[in-house]
Amino acid sequence: MSRSIKRDPLAYGHLPLYSYLIGAYSKFLATGKALAFPLTLQVQTQSFCNGRCSICPYTTVSKKLEQGRMEWELFQKIADEAAAEPLFSAMVYELHNEPLLDKRTFDCVKYLKSINADKYCILVTNGELLDKFSPSDIIQSNLDSLMVSLNAYSKEMYESINTGLDYDRVMKNVSSLVSNKNTRRRLALSFVVTEQNAHEVYQANRYWHEKGVKTRVIAEIANRAGTLDSYERLKPKAGSNVTPFLSRLWRRLMSGARRVTGCHLPFYQMNILFNGDVIICCHDWNRATIVGNARTSHLREIWNSEKMNEIRRLLLRKRYEQIDSCRECSLAKCKG
Repeated sequence: MSRSIKRDPLAYGHLPLYSYLIGAYSKFLATGKALAFPLTLQVQTQSFCNGRCSICPYTTVSKKLEQGRMEWELFQKIADEAAAEPLFSAMVYELHNEPLLDKRTFDCVKYLKSINADKYCILVTNGELLDKFSPSDIIQSNLDSLMVSLNAYSKEMYESINTGLDYDRVMKNVSSLVSNKNTRRRLALSFVVTEQNAHEVYQANRYWHEKGVKTRVIAEIANRAGTLDSYERLKPKAGSNVTPFLSRLWRRLMSGARRVTGCHLPFYQMNILFNGDVIICCHDWNRATIVGNARTSHLREIWNSEKMNEIRRLLLRKRYEQIDSCRECSLAKCKG
């Protein structure tokens, strides 16, 4: 069946992202416009989180910004528009939040899949609330990838990074997914590498691989566009190298391209908040640069708006200081 061979378009070692970016940059350099539609959408169906993780600025940012829940009609509009687009490949159900706090999450997945089953659906979660849903909720939604952000191997390290979350509950939930072959094939565990947990990441990868579980190591921790106060303490020292070979190779290819072209995220990724506001980057926790609203405009119009394309022109010239969202971003500084 075709579903069994589908691949995450954002995973290292796969070509959809790289191919899309080649087309995106070629068209933009020739015409000053992006491709007709983004490769991926990140959608925030509600804006709350149950964790207080040290690698995340949620606890401070959420106190000063409006929070809420996306109207079902707005989600339907977004899904309907995206499902009809040939260039659109994947919807990520996560953006500055814990998606499982929304009881409709798997209904959202099911809705997009009912319109166009070929679109890849990824849900990123801290895993604590998985026991609120049954395996059949996950399976019947036709979710392609369930990414649990584990970030540690030992209980002590887990609790120091994923503050406020119940390690035993999360591990029980993960074990339940592993024990079911239909959920295990969808499951992946992610690890953001910090100075504190770097020594555990290799051990964690080996342990879970032996259990037949996919893992993803995110070595390039970012300061979330300047909102993560603990970034300097958390970032790994130069020379730390705990990621798998293929992951390192893919990251080097992308890093080399970014040094030439500037930040690539606004060339392939669209990010939609609960109220329909579209921000230029998933790292823009302060919502400093809003380029449109999905409630009042078509996603195609926002994606190729003059404001969005002016931002892309600045990125190509590495004029990060002229973009509010990029001025303090650690990723921008390492791409100059």
